[in-house]
Amino acid sequence: MDAERADGEAPASPRGGERHLRRRAFLVGGGLTVLGLGGTALAVGPDGIRDAYAHIVCGSVPDPPRARPGRRQQGTLEGRKVIIALPPRTRGAVSVVVMFPEAPGGARAPFDLYAVDLYLAASQGRFAVAAVDDWPSADIVGTLLPYLKASGLDTRRIGLLGWSGGGAEALRLAAQLGADRVAAVAASSPAVTAARAPLRELIDIPIWLGCGEQDDRAPQTETMLKGLKALGATTEGGISSGCQDTAYRIRVLPEQLAFFTRHL
Repeated sequence: MDAERADGEAPASPRGGERHLRRRAFLVGGGLTVLGLGGTALAVGPDGIRDAYAHIVCGSVPDPPRARPGRRQQGTLEGRKVIIALPPRTRGAVSVVVMFPEAPGGARAPFDLYAVDLYLAASQGRFAVAAVDDWPSADIVGTLLPYLKASGLDTRRIGLLGWSGGGAEALRLAAQLGADRVAAVAASSPAVTAARAPLRELIDIPIWLGCGEQDDRAPQTETMLKGLKALGATTEGGISSGCQDTAYRIRVLPEQLAFFTRHL
């Protein structure tokens, strides 16, 4: 069947030597979709349909910046791998942002999948980023922070960054430690409802809070932001285009690192 006649409409005709696109036609049948794009018919299978839809709705994954990263330190703490990405040309003790990727989230994920060390170098932030394996069961305060201090980092006031379940953990830990220990906290699509978020305990800590508009956590994230602003908290972030996925997390990463640069 002619894709342009799928709904009984006549195909676009040439005008001035060019074929003008009258619409995008999607014909689904037998597991095949025909997309009329720019006058060209493209056959796309089911996986391609999902990928194309995700690209339109959620946006693409940005290429990592062209930057020379600082060195990585890797060690083991109570059987868990710990990875520390240092900023380039590090001298002396620098502050640290403890990162919680989506659960269960291994220590390598922020660097191998999200190129956090490249974005850190591009941001010119003068702080390190650290991640630990299986963070939900790790003793962050009792063992990880002393480990990071022994590794040469300044842990007197730290940053906390998390995604999804890790975002909820970053907010919880910031509320527990308070402004004396936490300089700033950032959470992408935190897996916590506004009713259960520790808003009053966070008002003295600068907060970056954001979510993709296609994410089902967008309403509760927006409610938390409004609540924090009403309480007088210093807030950044907001609801922007995207979903709860890698593309969104990478797109907002430069903004989050710039936020930490201002507050660490």
